[in-house]
Amino acid sequence: MVFMDSKNNQNSDLPVRLERRTVFESEYLSLHVDRVRQPNGFIIERFHFVEYPGPAVGVVVEDEDGRVVLVRVPRYTVNTCSWSVPAGGVDRGEEVLFSAQREVREETGFESHEHRLVYSYFPQDGSSNKQFHLVHCKAGAQTGTFDPDEISEVRWFSRGEIEAMIDRHEIEDGLGLTALLLWLRQSP
Repeated sequence: MVFMDSKNNQNSDLPVRLERRTVFESEYLSLHVDRVRQPNGFIIERFHFVEYPGPAVGVVVEDEDGRVVLVRVPRYTVNTCSWSVPAGGVDRGEEVLFSAQREVREETGFESHEHRLVYSYFPQDGSSNKQFHLVHCKAGAQTGTFDPDEISEVRWFSRGEIEAMIDRHEIEDGLGLTALLLWLRQSP
């Protein structure tokens, strides 16, 4: 994603970065404090911008019986261990559909095929450039096991079980919830 600065902004409908101070940098994210001019001329003196090096992918994997595989993931940031879709970062130079296939294999032990990009969005576009790509695919053979350093459990769920989990607020992460709601919307 290209963020306009004062040298390359040709569109007067977009904000313009006037200055940048990088507060923190790592391989996972950077935090910048930018000075930004809004299209109407208003200046935001301290805009906190969390920049990620690349997008992430979330995958709804469906088997021949119409069940979906979910992974149980411990999350330090919110002190939970809850169910979600297989997901992870898209490596630099990697195609989204290849990333989806890789993440399914790493997090579930299953191969997958017939990948299709369903939706792409920015979950926190007011403060971050993080982009999520949602992919639907079919399950293949189980050729390995899940990564125990990332995943606590892997299990198949029926459509009814997924709907009940959503009704009980048991799907807590935005990427997984959005992916499953789009799957439910598109499934018979």
